[in-house]
Amino acid sequence: MSLRNCIPGMVERGEIDPQRAKRMSDLFDQLESGYRQNMGPETAAAEASEQTLRQMADAAALKRRQTLLQAASQRRARDDIGKYRGSSPYAAIRAMMDRDLQAPYENVVTRAENIEFQAQAEISEFIQTHRRNFLGKATNRAGLREVIQELHGHGSGNPRAKTYADALANTLDSLRLRFNAAGGNIGKLRGWGITHRHDAIKVRRAGYPQWREDLREGLDTAAMRDPDTGLRMTPARLEEVLRGSYESIRTNGLSAEPLDPFMSQPKLANARAYHRVFVFKDGDAWLEYQAKYGSGDAFTTVMGHIRGMSHDIASLERFGPNPDATVKFLLDSVDRLEAQSDKVAPGAVTGSSGGRAATERLWAYLNGETSVPVFAEGWLERPSYYAIRGIAGTRDLLTSALLGSSPISAISDVNTQLMTRKLSGLPQTKVLWSYLKQLNPASSADRKLAIRLGLGMRDASHSLLGMSRFYGETHGPQLTQVIADDVLRLAGLNKWTEAGQRAFGLDFLGTLGDLRGQTFDALPDAIRGTMTRYGIGVTEWNAIRKAEPERRGSAAFVNARNIADRRIADQVQEMVLAETSRAVQENTASARALMQGGTRPGTLTGEALRNSFQFKGFAVSMLMSQAQVLRELGPYRAGVYGAQLFIGMSLFGAAAIQLREIAKGRDPRPMDDPEFWADAALQGGGLGIFGDIVGSFKSDRIDSLAGFALGPFYGLVKDTRSAVSGMFDNEETGEPANPARQATRMLKRYSPGGNIWYLRAAYERMILDQLSEAYDPEYGASRARVEQWAAENGQGLWWEPGADAPSRGPDLENALGGE
Repeated sequence: MSLRNCIPGMVERGEIDPQRAKRMSDLFDQLESGYRQNMGPETAAAEASEQTLRQMADAAALKRRQTLLQAASQRRARDDIGKYRGSSPYAAIRAMMDRDLQAPYENVVTRAENIEFQAQAEISEFIQTHRRNFLGKATNRAGLREVIQELHGHGSGNPRAKTYADALANTLDSLRLRFNAAGGNIGKLRGWGITHRHDAIKVRRAGYPQWREDLREGLDTAAMRDPDTGLRMTPARLEEVLRGSYESIRTNGLSAEPLDPFMSQPKLANARAYHRVFVFKDGDAWLEYQAKYGSGDAFTTVMGHIRGMSHDIASLERFGPNPDATVKFLLDSVDRLEAQSDKVAPGAVTGSSGGRAATERLWAYLNGETSVPVFAEGWLERPSYYAIRGIAGTRDLLTSALLGSSPISAISDVNTQLMTRKLSGLPQTKVLWSYLKQLNPASSADRKLAIRLGLGMRDASHSLLGMSRFYGETHGPQLTQVIADDVLRLAGLNKWTEAGQRAFGLDFLGTLGDLRGQTFDALPDAIRGTMTRYGIGVTEWNAIRKAEPERRGSAAFVNARNIADRRIADQVQEMVLAETSRAVQENTASARALMQGGTRPGTLTGEALRNSFQFKGFAVSMLMSQAQVLRELGPYRAGVYGAQLFIGMSLFGAAAIQLREIAKGRDPRPMDDPEFWADAALQGGGLGIFGDIVGSFKSDRIDSLAGFALGPFYGLVKDTRSAVSGMFDNEETGEPANPARQATRMLKRYSPGGNIWYLRAAYERMILDQLSEAYDPEYGASRARVEQWAAENGQGLWWEPGADAPSRGPDLENALGGE
């Protein structure tokens, strides 16, 4: 008797529930239909019965394993709350998501970064060869096509492409295995290649018939296997899979029914298995489909896949196969503890728990929920799409116009490095030398060493590094993203930032390498205290000492990949990465989540917050990061640390102000003026680039507190309105129209790359001033006002307005006191 006939009896006896009975029946029907193509009816039914029972048993075993992993993760996470050195249990949960100095346990952000950087180390040559150029495209597109061909099992005839493809395939499979070890469910599929990064809007616009036709042309249906049965797909089943995939893609995974028939729960552990169904005929077919329905080129897709897998693995390892369920479990547990406490009005009782809300916002941000735009419905859908893209693109262009001098502000990284090195127990005297070795264009040895040690290839593997540092993600059109990124690259911000990160990481791993001969108790107090903060004790240090170091000449560096115990290897690497994030401050996930307030692009509040907080995220991140340090140090040490940090940052702020003045064609400001030191404290005293924006509060662009709060977008709107009105005669004031003046003012303020620090004076004097002199009848008066303003502020002009070339060099002695 076939299994189909037995299922009703199994339900009646209570052996299975109706839902499981339906899954068994559907699977049996699919298997029997497939087997009947090559077998007789009885043999097909028998084989289908056996395979159904086997697959149901495998699914049940997987579910049991995931359940056990889930329970273990929840227990461990609940125990970790008790290890948190802060007072808020909600903050303890957030510390499992993002970096927090008071948490001696891992977090998703640092773990994902660690996994991604280790993967980059394995494919570093591929990344360096195919990194994006200044047009936003892969540098070697022909070579990249050959790599994609090799990935899909078709020889390209290029041994180098074959080497890159093999390294990529091995790295991606390592990620798959680690994903599965954490409770995932991704099978190995021959001929799969790599997944696509779909653009849901492109798929929606095409519609199902057109999308299906384009996809079918590129598929090797003979190599594809039914994700449920493992058999070759029947035409009916293929159509069902195509329809389900289309719905999943066009809705960004929000289709009505779960795709995996065995796993009705929306577990992250099961989320990636279904994306490996499609097998393309060859690399060209894959590339053609990617160009039409994908987001980004092949290189971006590969890097995006690695980054996405790294994040998912980190989430699984921290929170179990169903991270959302674990986060909710932890929040509910803390709510119960809060409600049972002696507090007069705990948020869990009043229904206004700020701690829970902040944690939920951070988790939503990390999962990308707050990055999905909200479009209007009906006929307004397309206009709203272009409006949202236009606003995001405008923010990109503002970045390109206003952050060209940001590397000057970034020199304060030297001070944060010194402070972090002192706390971590690292040498402080070699900071500048370490920077220079990473920046040296004549030698790549130190950069390659840093990559091998898992310190990352941020600039080469991802675009928009500088924007990420001072602003955050961008969702504008690719053109505006590329323009903004190119300006920051040309300005040197990306190189400077990455040089500092690698310099700190190398010195940290080198210090650990130098100390391998000492027992844990004999280590210097500062380095031992740092390791203790990250849960590294005697056992872990002994494992680190036994691992084979990475040698370069007489120097030895700890290489986490050589540590036998992966748990300890992750601890070491994540300690280094977490300390690096304080040494070279970037815009953090916690700060972005706070500023976005759980909103999404396309909503009125969401766009207002994103406009208002543009460029302010770095300051918020800095304040949040340093607040963690102060809490960890205690009152006395925190006071000393805070004073040293403020003084050091103010001194670097003073240097940044003077360098910026020189970049504008002026002599340095006299430093015997109290106002100068107030500006220096604002510029460098923990605020960095924020000081630039606050400084503009004094300018004619931002004339109110509301204007400052609304951000640079407000300044653009105000300037545009002023420029348009200035093109016509003003009857009220009698001021005549002056289109040339308005045009040059807009060019000066909003030209992409116009304020790159080493080009700014030349651009303004040799181009803008010449245009003004030729077409602006009031240019003479404007020039006189500039010269008078400089004289009143005790500054000369080493490159006068309107001059073709500098008349002299900057008078550096002017900084010691004006006339």
